[in-house]
Amino acid sequence: MPSAVNAINEIARLCEQVGADAKEVSAGLKSDVRIGPKAYLGPGGPFAGGTLARDVVTLSQLAKENGETISVIPAIKTSNDRHRGWMFRKLQARLGDLRGRQIALLGLTYTPNTDTLRRSAAVELCQQLLTAGAKVSAFDPAVKSLPDDLADVSLTADLATAVRGADAAVVCTEWPAVRQGAWSELAASMRNKLVVDANRFLEKELQGVAGVEHLSVGRAS
Repeated sequence: MPSAVNAINEIARLCEQVGADAKEVSAGLKSDVRIGPKAYLGPGGPFAGGTLARDVVTLSQLAKENGETISVIPAIKTSNDRHRGWMFRKLQARLGDLRGRQIALLGLTYTPNTDTLRRSAAVELCQQLLTAGAKVSAFDPAVKSLPDDLADVSLTADLATAVRGADAAVVCTEWPAVRQGAWSELAASMRNKLVVDANRFLEKELQGVAGVEHLSVGRAS
């Protein structure tokens, strides 16, 4: 499964460059009976959490210890690590210098229905943004406090407060509360109506919302 995720996300990044839609490519691949409609071939964010990444590292280490040369398995982690920077690169591409920019992160946990921040791509993004001089606000219904290294992040329990005045909102965790937001009003409260949403989680919610730029993996801007 991890290798399929990495493969479609690499194809998706190429789609962004050439004007194709990776969801259409994914649908075409799944139409092949040898692949099937349930294949892990949906363009979006990197795989997160510790289990899959640990398995890849363990297999790579096992091969090294036993003198077996392998290429595909180590490349899974390399590809996934590269894809983890997609959101930050998109913000830089659209906003340029991030110093002083206000970025709202919607979700901090590595997956919904947990309060775990370990190995969260959102936490990595927080750190990247702070290093770049951005101001970071964050909304997550399961997170009540932040570790010391994220002390400069403004954590709020209110979605509207998080996005108000923001130069961009980034969907990091697919919490129902994010989807249930009144996005016409939320977008209107932002300084720039830019939503970075790797998995197209808010695609329906943002349809018809005037002036919103909605960036997703595998879709040309």
